[in-house]
Amino acid sequence: MVFKREWDASCPRVWDRWEKDGRTWVIQDLRPEDDEKAVQILVDHLCTDEPLCNASGLINDPISIASIEVVWRKTVAERMTLGCYTEVDGQMTLVALNACLVMDKGETPDFKIEGKAWKNVYAVIDYIEEKKDAFEYLGLDRVLHALGLVVTREYRGNKLGGRILAAREPLCKSVGIKATATVFTGPASQKLAAKCGFTTIAEATWSELADAGLDFPRDDKVVKYMVKKYE
Repeated sequence: MVFKREWDASCPRVWDRWEKDGRTWVIQDLRPEDDEKAVQILVDHLCTDEPLCNASGLINDPISIASIEVVWRKTVAERMTLGCYTEVDGQMTLVALNACLVMDKGETPDFKIEGKAWKNVYAVIDYIEEKKDAFEYLGLDRVLHALGLVVTREYRGNKLGGRILAAREPLCKSVGIKATATVFTGPASQKLAAKCGFTTIAEATWSELADAGLDFPRDDKVVKYMVKKYE
């Protein structure tokens, strides 16, 4: 059965809230009115800075940008995306997010991947997920996946990434999902995920990706497929 989030009067729900340096921070369900802003943040900050996108020159490929925007719009429309906001005088500003989606065993994402650069990046996800079946490893039929964790440049250094990853747990538990799985592409995000309790179940160096026919420079940089089960 295809997952559908029940979006009722209790939504958007707040998963974490704290005060620091005179500022209030809130991690909650992404507000529907912020969907387009979220997509723009992903394009402006992730497409340029994420290692695979950067190496593929994705930001300079209009066809790839148009295609990835469609993927992200579909993802945030599932209403499982986490938004991190700053709150000042009652005004909420979206400063970071994790675009999440629910996947069932045997399900193929309803995404049309277009553009040379985006196809190259997405092929990495397919390649590493084929190395190890997360559903079999976890013994589950439904898992929360993610297609982008990004903090806007102005707000980096506030340790928001770990808080956002941790917020996946109450989000998952609220809808009966028992685990999450994600392809982490850079050393900082991989280290953060490990610190948050994620386990690596598959990995590939850029050299291995190049040997598999993907357009990446031969390098010892590593992409990791990581999971976390919620008890």
